[in-house]
Amino acid sequence: MEKGSLLRQPSISRRSLLLNGTAIAGVGALIGLFGCSNTGVESGGAVADNKATGSVTNGVKADGSYQLDKTFPVLADSDAFDDSLITNAMDTFIGFEKQGSLLVNATDPSKFKIFVNGTTVALDDIEKDDWALIDISSITVNGNNRLQVSGIDAGKDTIAVRIPYPELVDATDEYRNNDNFKLLDEIIQAEIDNGFTSAQLVVARNGRIIKQSAYGQCNSYSKDGKRLNDGAKVTNDTLYDLASNTKMYCTNYAVQKLASEGKLKVTELVSAYIPEFKDQPNDAIKGKDVLTVQEILQHQAGFPADPQYHNIDYNPATKKTEAGSRANQALYTQKRDEALKKIIETPLEYMPGTSTKYSDVDYMLLGFIVEKITGQRLDEYVGDSFYKPLGLKHVTFNPLDNGFTKDDCAATELNGNTRDGVISFENIRTDTIQGEVHDEKAFYTMEGISGHAGLFSNARDLAVLTQIIINRGGYGDHRFFDGDTLDQFIKPKDTNASYGLGWRRKATSLYSWAFSPISDTSTVGHTGWTGTLTVIDPVENVSVVLLTNTKNSPVLDKEANPNDFVGNHYLTGNYGMPATISFDDEGANADCNDAKLIDLIRAKYQLIDTNVAYQTNPDIAELKALMSIADQRKDSELISAFKKTEVWESADNLAGK
Repeated sequence: MEKGSLLRQPSISRRSLLLNGTAIAGVGALIGLFGCSNTGVESGGAVADNKATGSVTNGVKADGSYQLDKTFPVLADSDAFDDSLITNAMDTFIGFEKQGSLLVNATDPSKFKIFVNGTTVALDDIEKDDWALIDISSITVNGNNRLQVSGIDAGKDTIAVRIPYPELVDATDEYRNNDNFKLLDEIIQAEIDNGFTSAQLVVARNGRIIKQSAYGQCNSYSKDGKRLNDGAKVTNDTLYDLASNTKMYCTNYAVQKLASEGKLKVTELVSAYIPEFKDQPNDAIKGKDVLTVQEILQHQAGFPADPQYHNIDYNPATKKTEAGSRANQALYTQKRDEALKKIIETPLEYMPGTSTKYSDVDYMLLGFIVEKITGQRLDEYVGDSFYKPLGLKHVTFNPLDNGFTKDDCAATELNGNTRDGVISFENIRTDTIQGEVHDEKAFYTMEGISGHAGLFSNARDLAVLTQIIINRGGYGDHRFFDGDTLDQFIKPKDTNASYGLGWRRKATSLYSWAFSPISDTSTVGHTGWTGTLTVIDPVENVSVVLLTNTKNSPVLDKEANPNDFVGNHYLTGNYGMPATISFDDEGANADCNDAKLIDLIRAKYQLIDTNVAYQTNPDIAELKALMSIADQRKDSELISAFKKTEVWESADNLAGK
């Protein structure tokens, strides 16, 4: 039932609820909680008329979609009327300090008073019956802001108020000397100097970008594993292959928008959107007939993790490629127009809803559901619905087909999809992948456009997309989905709190390894196999976008583990370190960060010393990188003292081998 709908039922009014013993706060208490501020008022004195002093621009357009769009007064015969009375004049909106505006259109502005956070918004300069833009940046606060619109002598007069969503503003200059970010720069650069690949980073807090940096080269190694030093540099415009972050900022956003518009119900059967999706006669495990969209979003649909539709020699039983076996012939295709049929024919591994198993197939299927509902190919729909309206120029599928060159993109695997020569299948790429999606199913089967992978972006444009979550569904004058829909998607799954609907969640600690232990438990985001991370804390209003290309490095031991790349052995490529330092941007000083560095060196040395899995050349190179930063910070008393310890001496001997 819609929120508040009980109050509009003739048989169950708020008054009857009160008479039946339901206790609520009195009107006086509500005014005390939500009403005008008494800033500047002495005890027993008159309320000061603190007016906002922002500029007013008359004759503006107001034809977007907004976080608040309301006409006052709310009349008693309106469905929106609430017989608590005071509530009709009050509302909230998301805002941040030093930014924000109201769009106002009044038949007679003199008949109304507007207050934001208890401070009067001056209406003297707005013209009648036309939209005016009022700057309220001097009175906004971070998070929820209070709006009051009172009709002083309204009569038949009305005033319409529209409030845009916040937009990111550049505040990087203010944080240029932040020691936390200095330490992060030092670590990432030292890692690159000692074998890591490249990175892009954007950190936003309270609607402001406080860190934006690029590190390294677009392609770090030659095909034979030799370090390159003269290639194109990564800039803030460089595109990265987002891998599974595609699931969120393409497919999930599309599904959330369609759900908000009532065009898709997550509780509906998949067959309602794809009628041919049903159990096959020979299926050993049934469940497709009753599979819902929600179960796909929760990764409990029954599909295998990776059926490798692109690889005819993949054996589903052994989960290995067996040259010449043609063991995967039943599901094999390298044609996008055959992919949905192959998904429908894919045998389930368990009954839907009985287990949780992360699967790319889930999001390939969701992408097709979006296409069925919208009548557009997935990339076209999200481009028209999100990226173009937001003016994002660095978000795209298939970059080389859309105006970008290889040097505009960070490279991924050095020898195609061969894992340095140990994997082979029909049409496999063998050259360094750059400007093409790395994921095999996305590239070979889905023509680069899939619900599970294929999206490229730079960190800045991706930060805009993460801000939509913090803004509760919109950005600027674009509303994409409502707050109730957002809540439905980011709330924890009953059986595993690290999953929402598509979103990965920090929960108490389940995803702390990537999202940081100091982010809020409600934090959401995702990771991508190529080395990408997005973290969104909707309580602290913080987002971190870290894009790396860890797979643009040699395979460490292709016979022992063809998926273990050198780039995976560095802290930046493991996510938790850069996420945690980014979240700790406020309050941490040089002493605090010197202590962090000591902790990192000590822990890395002990890990290498006691765990054979970390006794590798790149892990030792990581230790060397951290120790080089200590040398840069040698004037610190903490660092100077640490360099006299046995741990430092042992670590120095190990790093010097």
